[in-house]
Amino acid sequence: MKRILVIYLLMSQVAVGQSRYSHNGSLIIIGGGAIPDTVYQLFAAKMGGRQQPMVYIPTATSDEAWIQEGKHLEKFQSRGFTNLYTLHTRDRKRADDAVWTEMLKKARGVFLGGGDQELLAKAYAGTAVHRELVKLLERGGVIMGTSAGATIMGSVLIGGDHRKAPHVPAVFGEGFSFMKQTAIDQHVLVRNRQFDLLPVLERYPNVLGMALDESTAAVVQGDSVQVVGSSYMLIYDQKDWERQRKEWGRVFQPFRMYRQGQVFRALVR
Repeated sequence: MKRILVIYLLMSQVAVGQSRYSHNGSLIIIGGGAIPDTVYQLFAAKMGGRQQPMVYIPTATSDEAWIQEGKHLEKFQSRGFTNLYTLHTRDRKRADDAVWTEMLKKARGVFLGGGDQELLAKAYAGTAVHRELVKLLERGGVIMGTSAGATIMGSVLIGGDHRKAPHVPAVFGEGFSFMKQTAIDQHVLVRNRQFDLLPVLERYPNVLGMALDESTAAVVQGDSVQVVGSSYMLIYDQKDWERQRKEWGRVFQPFRMYRQGQVFRALVR
C-alpha cells in the first residue's frame, strides 16, 4: 500500500500545466447532504433518460452490509431509475476484472457515493475501472458524485488529517483527476470549512480550489461550471489571487461565492 501511495504522490506532481477539464461529457459535483430532485432530474437528462444503464459505485462507505443489501440503490429506484448496476470491490486486482469494465462500457452515467475518498482511491485509482470512467467522459457520458464522491473527481485528494493540523505542511495524493489541477472540498459552509483549502492551495500554486456546500452541485461541462441547488459554490482562483497581490499587496478575497444559476467560466481547456 505504501508503494501505491508513493505512485499517487508522484502522479500529483505532473498535473501542473495540463488542462483542467477536457472531456466531452459532464460532471455533477455535489457537496453532500440531501440531493435536490432537480439534480437527479439533471443527471437523468444528461444520461438520456432514467431507463438508460447507470452504475453506482458505493465503495467510499465502509458500511458493507448497507451495500450488500442494496440499500444504496433505493434513492435512485424511488426516483424512477430502472437500469441500475453496482460496481464495488476493495481489491485492486479485482478492479481490473472484465466484468467491471464491460459494465462501464455500457453505462451512460455513473454515481460515486459518499464516505471516505481514500477508500475510492485505494480501490480504483490507476486501475481498469479508473480508465473506463475516463473513457465514459470522453464519449459524452456523465459522472455524478457527492461528498467523498465529489472530492475524488479532483486531482488533489484532501482529507480529514489535514483539517486537524492545517499548519503542518502536507503532500496530498491524487484523486481520479477528472478535473486536473483542481482540489475539491464539500460540506463547506455547513461544517465551517471555507478556509480549509487555503493552506492546500498555498502548497500547490497552480491548483484551482472548488468547494461545495450541502444540497448544492457544480455542473462541469466544457469550460464552464454552473451552480444548481440551494446553497453556494466557492471558487478559489489563484490567478485572481495574483491580481489581488499586484493591486492590493496581499489577498483579501481568497474565494468567490456562486449561487443557483451562476456560472464560473475560467476553466482551461
